[in-house]
Amino acid sequence: MNQSSTFQPPDRQRVDEQIAASIADAILDGVFPPGSTLPPERDLATQFGVNRTSLRQGLARLQQMGLIEVRHGSGSVVRDPAGLTHPAVVEALVRKLGPDFLAELLEIRAALGPVIGRLAAERHTLGDAQALREALAAVREADSAALRQSADLAYFRVLIRSTQNRALGLLYRWVEHAFGGREHELTGAYDDAEPVLAGLLAITDAVLARQSGAGAAVEAYLRASALRMIVSYVKGQAT
Repeated sequence: MNQSSTFQPPDRQRVDEQIAASIADAILDGVFPPGSTLPPERDLATQFGVNRTSLRQGLARLQQMGLIEVRHGSGSVVRDPAGLTHPAVVEALVRKLGPDFLAELLEIRAALGPVIGRLAAERHTLGDAQALREALAAVREADSAALRQSADLAYFRVLIRSTQNRALGLLYRWVEHAFGGREHELTGAYDDAEPVLAGLLAITDAVLARQSGAGAAVEAYLRASALRMIVSYVKGQAT
């Protein structure tokens, strides 16, 4: 492939992010296979139409993602993306592989449901209970899909915090962050308030009552919301 035509000039408002995303896509497309070296900085800067400072900021993002390794005397060496789990890399995979990979990602999210519900029911404190009620009220008061989506994310942060399991919080946050800046493509999943509220109310009641079915309630909600998200994503890609 002609590397000179690989990249498009980035959006000047987010230059480093656009550079990183463009090169990440090229790596995932196989333009730069694992072990290969990216073109010299001066060549990349010319292709992107940016200065060396902006380019280096973009390369720094790629290095943080784990997609490249900067070696003295060798330049920017491409790493194997299949072995990486940085949220930005997963988001890039969602962008490249589409709804099938998104569905796989949401399967992982739903699989965490039983343990989230069980631990929250067993371990929540009085303070957690109050915070969960307030988070549910915020979802109920949200008067738009975007606000409802934001409130839903906040609700789950409270729910997971009540599990008193920091590792679980990190795992769920990884999945959540994997959507990167593309949450807007999933907002349509929150157009209808009724299933969102009904599902979260079922979770809240089960957790606060310390019911054994709390895990099932969380998993059921996550699976149902995953289906709504996939539909929203596919519709967004079609427009």
